[in-house]
Amino acid sequence: MPSCAAPLEELTARRRLCPLRVVYDLKQNLSEGHLEVFNLLHVEAQYPLPDLSAGTHTLDITEKEYFYWPENEQTVPDPMLFFSLGTSATTIAVKQLWEKTESSGNSVYDYKPPPPPKEIGDPTDLAAPFRGDDLGFAEFNTPYKHNLEMRDSGYLPEIEILGVGFVEGTPVECGKGANPEKFFTSPLRDVRVVSTLADDGDETIPVLKAAKFTVPSGVFTYRSHVRIVGKLSP
Repeated sequence: MPSCAAPLEELTARRRLCPLRVVYDLKQNLSEGHLEVFNLLHVEAQYPLPDLSAGTHTLDITEKEYFYWPENEQTVPDPMLFFSLGTSATTIAVKQLWEKTESSGNSVYDYKPPPPPKEIGDPTDLAAPFRGDDLGFAEFNTPYKHNLEMRDSGYLPEIEILGVGFVEGTPVECGKGANPEKFFTSPLRDVRVVSTLADDGDETIPVLKAAKFTVPSGVFTYRSHVRIVGKLSP
């Protein structure tokens, strides 16, 4: 969304006039459709879609049509997702949940320890840096194809992780942005041991486990939103 550069006299109840450009992607043809700007209470405005055919299109809401947006409110969702567990934390782009990237490889449940370095050390796995009762993750996977199916069905995306100290229900903390002001928790599930290689060589190293969690809905919740509403073409 472009920055709002309207003069002060165009402010009304701490809402400022804002132009808007929306790039939308339709997987199927629509017989009718429009864009809605809405919050938790009501629809702010509606705009007809310029193209209802499958594909990528652009909708420009011009200065004659633009609507009021809350003053100082974040105008687009933060593009980053933060999550942490025990001693481990990372930040990824939200789009990685649904797009093929370096973090969307094989399922962590299919983990295979790497071959040992030639003439150096013993065979090991990703649990090697951890000790005792440590809780943390060493690697994650975003199952983007599965997440796309979940999104199309109205369900939240998932993230898979490899690490140590997991038990069913262990809470993962998630937040919007690289430095979240608020956290939302999600319990681990489907916890399984996937390797004991490092533990076999050193009993102070815990076993390596795989688990998954659902990204909490609060991460995707904003005070004002845009959405496309329409009917599929027969």
